[in-house]
Amino acid sequence: MLSFFQRGIYSNILIYLLLLLICGQTTINSDWLPKNNLPVCVAENEQFFPVLTSDGNNGVIVTWRDGRNGNYDIYAQRVDIDGNMVWTPDGIPICDQDAAQGAPEIVTDMKGGAIIVWGDMRNGTQDSFAQRVDANGTKMWDSDGVSVCIEPTLQDDFTAISDGNGGVIVVWEDWRSGNQDIYIQRISSEGKAVWKQNGKAVFRGEGDQYDPALISDGKGGAFIVWWDISTPDWNISAQHIDSNGNTVWETPNPVCTAQGHQGAPSIVTDDNGGAFCVWADYRNDPNFLTSAQLYAQHIAVDGKHLWKKDGIQICDLPVNQQQHHTVIDEKGGFIVTWWDDRDVFADIYAQRINVEGQIMWDKVGVPVCTEGGVQQNPMLISDGAGGAIIYWLDYREDFGNTTEDAIYAQRINENGTALWQKNGVSVCNAEKEQISPNAISTSIGSAIVVWSDARGKDHNIYINRVQ
Repeated sequence: MLSFFQRGIYSNILIYLLLLLICGQTTINSDWLPKNNLPVCVAENEQFFPVLTSDGNNGVIVTWRDGRNGNYDIYAQRVDIDGNMVWTPDGIPICDQDAAQGAPEIVTDMKGGAIIVWGDMRNGTQDSFAQRVDANGTKMWDSDGVSVCIEPTLQDDFTAISDGNGGVIVVWEDWRSGNQDIYIQRISSEGKAVWKQNGKAVFRGEGDQYDPALISDGKGGAFIVWWDISTPDWNISAQHIDSNGNTVWETPNPVCTAQGHQGAPSIVTDDNGGAFCVWADYRNDPNFLTSAQLYAQHIAVDGKHLWKKDGIQICDLPVNQQQHHTVIDEKGGFIVTWWDDRDVFADIYAQRINVEGQIMWDKVGVPVCTEGGVQQNPMLISDGAGGAIIYWLDYREDFGNTTEDAIYAQRINENGTALWQKNGVSVCNAEKEQISPNAISTSIGSAIVVWSDARGKDHNIYINRVQ
C-alpha cells in the first residue's frame, strides 16, 4: 500500500475516483484498494468458471475456461500477495488442444505450484486430463496433460482434492457401464496414475449416482459421498477409499435412507478420522419436491453413524432450504450456509453444529444477508479463527434474478455474530453480471475471491481480496 501512495496524492485520488465510477466499490474491507477488482484475464472472447488455490505464499493460482482461440481451452495465472500478475499477462495456456476443454478443478502441489484437472473432448467424448505447473508457470508433465480417464464413454462432474503428497485425487460420474456410476483416480506428483488405469469404481450398480463430493482421509485416501437414485426414493451414500484405491467399507454406507428424496450432498472432515455429511432432504415434502430441509450425519472412521438414524435437522423451519455449502469450524464441528425463502425474497442464513450434533446458534439459523432482492449461491471458507467468510451472488440492485448484479461477502465469528457491515460488504458490484465466484482463505479473516465478469465486451476474469 505504501508503494502506491508514493506515486503521488493526485494520482491516488484520480485512480480511486475512477474505480468508484467503474465498479461502485466503496467497502473499506478490501485491502487491494484502490486496485480492487483486478483483471486477471481480459483476453478476447469469453472466460468462465475460474477456480483457485494457494500459491503457498499468501497469493493464489487461478485457472479458468478460456475462449480466446475460438474453442475453449484452459489457462492459468498466478497472483501474488500484493495483487500483481506473476505470469504472462492474461495467463498461460495449460491446455490449448484443438478440441474443447472445460470444467477446470485446481489443487495445490504443496511446492508453490498447482495441479489442474479438466474435462477434454480431444477423443470425441469428454475425458479428463491433468497438468502440474510450478511456481514459475512451467509445465511439469506432458505438454498436453496426462490422462486421468480416457474411457470411450462420457465422464462428467469432476471434483479434485490434494492427495497430501503433491499429487491429486479425482472423482467423477462415469457412463462406461451404461448408467451413471462413481469412479476415482489418484495421480502422483510425477503425473502417473497410482490406481487402476482409467480409475477404480467407488460404486457401480443399477440406477444412476450423482454429484460425488470428496475429502481427504489424511492418509492418501478419501471419503466420497453421492446421491443415489437406484431405489424409488433417492438416498445419500458414502464410501471410504484407502491410499491403494481399495474400498474400506464392504458396501456403500447408507448415510440417509429416509422416506422421500435426498440429494445434493456435501462432506467435510471431522478432524478425527471421520466426516460430516450434509444434504437437501425432501422427507417432509415427498410428493412435490418444492421444499427441502437440510439434514446432517456424523460418520466415524469405521463407518458408524454417530448421530440419530437418517441425520439431524439443521433448520426446522418448514421453508425451502437450498444451495448449502459447508466448512469445518476448527473446533470439531462445522458451519453450513444456505439460502431459504422464509421471507418474500431468498436470503442467506448460516448455522454451526458441534461434534455432538448440537445446534450452536439460533435454532433457525443466523441471518447472513436479508437485504431486499434475491441472494443465492452462498459459499463459505474458514476465517481461520473458528468462524467463516461467506460470499454469494446478490440481486439487491434490481430485486430480480435475471442478472447477477454483485458479489457480496460477510464474516461470521464462532458465536454467529456478523463482523462486517450488516448484509455484507461488496466484493464487486460493477455494471453487468458477475458470476461463478470462488474463494480461498489466505490469512485470519481474509479471503481472495475470483469470478467471471461481464463489465466489458465479453466475460473476463477478475479478482479481489477482502478482510
